[in-house]
Amino acid sequence: MQSRTFTTFANRWHSRLRALSLMLLLGAGGLSASWVWAQAEEASNAAGTPAVSQAAPAQVPTIAQEIAAQQALPVEAFGVREMFEQADALVKSVMLLLVFCSLLTWAVLFEKIFVFSRARRGNQRFLKAFRAGQLDVLSETADNSAMGRMWQVGQAELKHYRSMPAQPAETDRVNRLLQRMALTAGIVQERDLARMGSMMGVLATIGATAPFIGLFGTVWGILNSFASIATLKSASLAVVAPGIAEALLATALGLFAAIPAVMIFNKFARDINGFVGALDNFSAEMIASVSRQLDEGR
Repeated sequence: MQSRTFTTFANRWHSRLRALSLMLLLGAGGLSASWVWAQAEEASNAAGTPAVSQAAPAQVPTIAQEIAAQQALPVEAFGVREMFEQADALVKSVMLLLVFCSLLTWAVLFEKIFVFSRARRGNQRFLKAFRAGQLDVLSETADNSAMGRMWQVGQAELKHYRSMPAQPAETDRVNRLLQRMALTAGIVQERDLARMGSMMGVLATIGATAPFIGLFGTVWGILNSFASIATLKSASLAVVAPGIAEALLATALGLFAAIPAVMIFNKFARDINGFVGALDNFSAEMIASVSRQLDEGR
């Protein structure tokens, strides 16, 4: 039941993420079309009526001359910092969003490592004491593990059962007791699993949307490159390269945020499924132990 609940939760998040990605792509397409249309109108207005010149046409430089002129210029550094500084405001916002998503992913990783390690140690310590019958250790360590909290609610139901006067239909009372223990332990188990699964939706969101956010920055950077070609009437690398570099940087940041998020999500999803199995087994073992005690008259 716990695995099915977690799977339903993940499927619901994935459907929402697909709808959000579609909305982002539609919005980006509309903005791009509006911007291109505005640029085309400005170019047509600026063209106007061509002036008639009696002067001789200027000599068009060849590709070799352009390359030689570019090589004569001083070489400037053009790293990640320069790409970010020269990027468009929209591309900058996309990059900053992806960097924030990446930092959030690593923060969730370290938080989950700490939480899962502590929960695993607490369950192992409590289970060892439970199987050894060390009641004093059980009472001390019950609050520090999910198994201990399940044992506490089970003991509360057992205490309530023993406080009631004996009735003729003793078998029915025992069956109802075991059912109540299973239900209350299941409630505690769901609560602990929900606490352990917190922020998993954030990882799923980042893993599903970060590539599309980076793709949006890529499309916008390439659009700026083509706009520069149309404005400067030149297709040289000096004109095209900055926009292409910004586009590739946005794509790289999107992948850098998405790939770890997907891997971390899958890793902790498997760990949560392992905790579900361990808690289910402990619940069955606890109920069997109580049933054995009642049969022995303890």
